Amino acid sequence: MTLEILDWHDGDLLAKPVFDKLNALVAAGVPESKILGVTINTDEESDTDLWCPKYGIPFEITGNVVVVHTHKTRKAPPEFAAAFVTADTRADLNGVVKHTLEVSKVSFAPIDAAVEATGMESGGMSPIGLPDGWPLLVDQHILSIPKLYLGSGIRPSKLVVDGSIFADIPGVHFVSALGKPRA
Repeated sequence: MTLEILDWHDGDLLAKPVFDKLNALVAAGVPESKILGVTINTDEESDTDLWCPKYGIPFEITGNVVVVHTHKTRKAPPEFAAAFVTADTRADLNGVVKHTLEVSKVSFAPIDAAVEATGMESGGMSPIGLPDGWPLLVDQHILSIPKLYLGSGIRPSKLVVDGSIFADIPGVHFVSALGKPRA
């Protein structure tokens, strides 16, 4: 099945935080050519493991974001952070993420808390449009993917960008080998 890449400008296929961030990036001078568009899928197909095979999109050019809670010390209150890797890997939370952020503990953020904090849907989270101040770790090799499929903030669509756009997003931390190969 072929995916059609549609115009992103009306915002109907993006969560508001994602749409707002894309517009802010363009207003700040990021070349609009780095935002390729959006695709449509059914809600049931939004899971990457179902979506990629159905549309023939390689896991290597599809991204997944993981929203986590970090703790500076074992008893410290949790703080949000996110890790963005390609779908052929899993974010190394207890190794690379923990070490990079210099925290004592990393765990998956509760889904309800992540949804409330981001304004995005579970299963459609995007690394673009996360709240300001959140650490966002991005696997270094994503910068070299010219056509990258990722969450749009809602389940029934995917955002398509040039991976180099992450170099234009303030506060991104690029990490080599952030993702470990999936079993």
